[in-house]
Amino acid sequence: MSANIKDKPNAKDSGERNFKKLSNVEHVRMRTGMWLGQNSMSTFEQHFFKKDAKGNYEITHEELNDIPAKLKCLDEACMNAVDEYRKNQNDKTIKEGQKMTKLIVSLSADCGRVTVEDNGRGIPAKNAEGVFLHLMYGENFDDQVKQDHVAGQNGVGISLVRMVSNFFRVTTENKGQSYKKLFSVHDEVKKLIRTFKFSPEDFEKVILYYDEHGKFTDCPLLNKDHLAKLQPLMEKTFMIEAIKPCGDSHGTSVEFELEPKYFNKLDTKFNPDLMRQYLQDIAMTNPGLEVQFHHKNKSDKFKFKKGMEEIFQNSDLTYYKMEYKDPNVASQINLETYFVIGQNKTLTWVNSNFAVQGGSAIEYLENRICDEVRKKSQITALEKKLKTQSTRNDVRNCFHMYVNLRILNPRFKSQDKSYLINDLNEDIRNAVDKSLDKLIKKTDLLEEVKMQMEKRTQLKELEDAQKGLRKASKNNIPKLMPPTGKPSDAGRVLFVAEGDSAIAGLRPARNPKLHGLFPLRGKPMNCKGMSLAKALANEEMKNIVAILGLPINEKLKDPKELNYEKVSIITDADFDGYAIRSLMLSFFYEYWPELFDFGVIHISAAPLFEVDVKWKDGKKETIFCIDDKDYDKLMDRIRKNGGEMVRKKRNKGLGETGKEAMKFAVDECMTKIVLNNRKTAQKTQDLWFHKDFAEQRREAISEYSMAVIQD
Repeated sequence: MSANIKDKPNAKDSGERNFKKLSNVEHVRMRTGMWLGQNSMSTFEQHFFKKDAKGNYEITHEELNDIPAKLKCLDEACMNAVDEYRKNQNDKTIKEGQKMTKLIVSLSADCGRVTVEDNGRGIPAKNAEGVFLHLMYGENFDDQVKQDHVAGQNGVGISLVRMVSNFFRVTTENKGQSYKKLFSVHDEVKKLIRTFKFSPEDFEKVILYYDEHGKFTDCPLLNKDHLAKLQPLMEKTFMIEAIKPCGDSHGTSVEFELEPKYFNKLDTKFNPDLMRQYLQDIAMTNPGLEVQFHHKNKSDKFKFKKGMEEIFQNSDLTYYKMEYKDPNVASQINLETYFVIGQNKTLTWVNSNFAVQGGSAIEYLENRICDEVRKKSQITALEKKLKTQSTRNDVRNCFHMYVNLRILNPRFKSQDKSYLINDLNEDIRNAVDKSLDKLIKKTDLLEEVKMQMEKRTQLKELEDAQKGLRKASKNNIPKLMPPTGKPSDAGRVLFVAEGDSAIAGLRPARNPKLHGLFPLRGKPMNCKGMSLAKALANEEMKNIVAILGLPINEKLKDPKELNYEKVSIITDADFDGYAIRSLMLSFFYEYWPELFDFGVIHISAAPLFEVDVKWKDGKKETIFCIDDKDYDKLMDRIRKNGGEMVRKKRNKGLGETGKEAMKFAVDECMTKIVLNNRKTAQKTQDLWFHKDFAEQRREAISEYSMAVIQD
C-alpha cells in the first residue's frame, strides 16, 4: 500500500509538497498506459487474413476502434504460452509426447472473460505464485534462454494482467503436481469482509493488501478472528492455493476479466473478430502449433505446417520469400520476409509478437531494398530517358512486406513492444545482398518500379498541365464566344467548329444565351496512346478541357459538373472535315469515355444544298439537304408533286453556308453519339488512331479501296 512521506491533512492548503510511494499494484493501476500502452480508445488499421470456401486467402485492412492496453493484456497472456512452445521446440530433454502442441483460447458469451490454456510443461507449484503475483519474476533471465527466440524478456507481462483484472484464476500442472489459485478477491469473500464493519477506506485497503500479497496473513487491519472466519471461504474459492497430485497431466490455464476502472472506465469487452485474427497470427508465425478459439457455439482451429507461407501459396499475390539465418551472430537472427508486389501495409512480427510500428531494422530492410534496386542498369537507363532521378518512394510504392523475425534478446521502445530497436543492419545487408537478384527475377520488381517512375513523371506533367488549365480558366480563352446567359441555364451547348469561317457563319445563327462557340485551327492532335498531361500541353486541347470544365485527375461522375450540357462538333462535309470530327471524338473517348454514356457528345452537320422550290399551287419554299442522298430524295418529291426547282446552291464549306441554313444545322441537325459496344469502339479507335496499328490500318484502307473499285 502507498505511504505518505509527509502526511498532513492540510498539506495542500499550507503549500506543503505531498510525496507518495506507491506499491507496484497501485502504480500499475494508476499508470496503466505506461505499463501496457495507450489506455484510451484508439482508431487503428487492423489486418485480416480471410479464407474463402476454396481455401484461398485475401488480405484486407479495416479501421477499428479499441483500447491498445486492453489488447496488450490478451497478448501478454498468450505470449507466455507461445514462449513455452518455442522453448519446447529446442529442448531435447522433453519427450515428444510431453511437448506443447496446443494453445486454446476461449471467450465468454458476454465477451468479458478470457481463458488461455496450453498443454505445455506447466509451472512448478513452488514458482506459480511468484510468476503471477510479482513483477520481474520469470525464467527468461538466465543464459539458457539465450538459446530460445522468446517474446517475454522482463518478467512483468502476466502479473500486469492480474493487477488490472477483477477476476484472475490460474490452474497449472507440472511434474505430477496441480496448482490452483484465485488471485483476485471473490465476491463472497468481499461480502464477508463487509460484515467486519470497516470504513469504506479501510475496506479498500484490505482488498488491496490481498492484491499485493496474494494472502490476508499479516494484514494489519485483520485480526485472528477475522482470519479464522475468512479461512474456510478462501479455501473454498481457491483464494488459498490448492496443490494436489495430477498424474501425468501438464499445462497451464489462465482466466481473467479486466476491470474497466483501470481502463478509464471504458468497455473492456473483447472483439471476437480481432481475437480470432490475433490467434491466427500466432499460428502463422509458429509453424506446427495448433491454436483454437472458442466463442459461444463457434470454434476455429488454426494450424500451419509451413507457417506464413501457406497464406501466400493460397492467394493471388505475387510474392517472393526471403529467408536468412545466421546462428553464429549474437542475435542468432532467423529472418523470414515475404515481399509482395503492390501497395499495402508492411506487417512485422518479432518472436511472434506483432510489432505494430515495425522497428529500425525493418525500416533499414525496406530502405536497403530500395537503394539497391535504384542502382540497377534498367533503372538508371530510364532515369536518363525521363530526365529524372529515381527515388526510394518509386521502389517503396511497388511492394510491401510481411516480416516474421526471430532474434535473441529483442529490445523494444516500450513494454507494449510496438517498435523494435535492435541494431541488425549488418545482418539485413547480408540478407538483401544474398536474395535481391532472385527477388527481382521472381516478382518483376524492376518493371513495377519503371512503371512507377513513368507514372510519377506523368503526374508531374499533369500537375503542370493543371496549373496551365487553371490559368486558362481564369483568363479569356482566345476566340471563345461564351454564352451570354447564366452558367446554370438549361440547354447550354458548346459548338466546336472547323475554323474561324465556320464560327462567322454560326454566330448569327446561334442562341447567344445558350450556345458557346470555339474554332479549331486545322486538324487537332491525334491523342491516342498519349498521356493526358502530354495532350494538355497542346494549347487547343487544353483550352477545350478548360472551357468544358472536364476533370483531369478522375472520371466525370456527374455531367452537371460540366460548364455545358452538350458538346457538338461541326465540320465541313468533306474528308478533312470528317478527319477533324473523328480526331475530336477520339480525344474525348481516350480520356473521358463516360461522356458518351452521359449523352454529352454530339456532331452537327450543315446542309450541303440549299434549294428554292416553287410548288404547283404557287407556294415557294427553301429546303435544306444535308447530303447528296437527301438532295436526290427532294428531286424525286419535286417530280412526283409537279414542283419546280427555282434555285440550287451547293455549300462548299461552313464559311459559305447562309444564316438560315446554319440555323437549320444548329436547331435540327445535332446527332448524339452513342456507344453500343465498348469493346468494338475500343478496337475501332485502336485501328484508326493508334500508332502501333499502322499495318492493320493500311490493310483496312486497301480492302476498302478494292471494294470501291469493284463496286
